[in-house]
Amino acid sequence: MIKILIADDQTLFRNMLEDVLSRESTFEIVGSASNGNEVVELAKQFKPDIVLMDIKMPEKSGIHALQAINALSMNTKVIMLTTFEDAQSISDSCMIGAKGYLVKDIKPDVLIMSIKCVYNDIVTFHKSAYDIICTQSSLYHNTTKERFCFGNFEFDGVDIRIMRCITEGMTNREIGALLSYSEGTIKNRVSKILATTNMSDRTQISVFAIKNNIV
Repeated sequence: MIKILIADDQTLFRNMLEDVLSRESTFEIVGSASNGNEVVELAKQFKPDIVLMDIKMPEKSGIHALQAINALSMNTKVIMLTTFEDAQSISDSCMIGAKGYLVKDIKPDVLIMSIKCVYNDIVTFHKSAYDIICTQSSLYHNTTKERFCFGNFEFDGVDIRIMRCITEGMTNREIGALLSYSEGTIKNRVSKILATTNMSDRTQISVFAIKNNIV
């Protein structure tokens, strides 16, 4: 039996999902959670094989709940089942360790097949999510091949775009959304720029960018 835990803040959707999946003879629904904190606690209690989890939930988001569940070092695999198809959500889910990313308009038989695939260590992503991942990968390889030198400092195309965004006053989250990277990736990039140039804050990055005609 494949033990499944459902996490979604919409009661009707949870009930419908439980009804559909319980008809599959190889599935056992061990619990149902309405928020991020609850799903983490239920995961500790029931140790499910699969968690079907929405991105946007109260108290703790699906992304943070995914991180917490993975930190438990169990064999539980998490599939994000959501309406959100933005690059930020998909990128964060991948980086933190989701084993699947599906959208809620999926057909019941395809969802059942996807759960079985993930259970058997086959990562499953909806086509729209897969396309975004491929686009991010292409952008990364193209922009990281470019090299720009300013005195003793060398940057790639991603660094240059980040510095331009910082000069415009954008936050890491806003930069990530624009460049199709996670907020964490942008934060790490900014820290690397600061360390490379011996600068101490974003204001100095802005001054550097202006002085060197990066913007």
